[in-house]
Amino acid sequence: MRREDEYRQLADNARRRGGEEQSAQLKAQWELLAATYVQLAGQSKKIDDTGTYHDPLDRARH
Repeated sequence: MRREDEYRQLADNARRRGGEEQSAQLKAQWELLAATYVQLAGQSKKIDDTGTYHDPLDRARH
């Protein structure tokens, strides 16, 4: 799975969890997290399109 798709999946999961929350404050925090994942997905796509690659979460280095 491409990194962009992983971030989009994380955003979907955050939205789902936010939808299950009773607290308006927690619901808003989940939505903010989802929006951040969407931004990261966009950045990942730009990286893939340009061929420039710097991944601070590189799994091979951990």
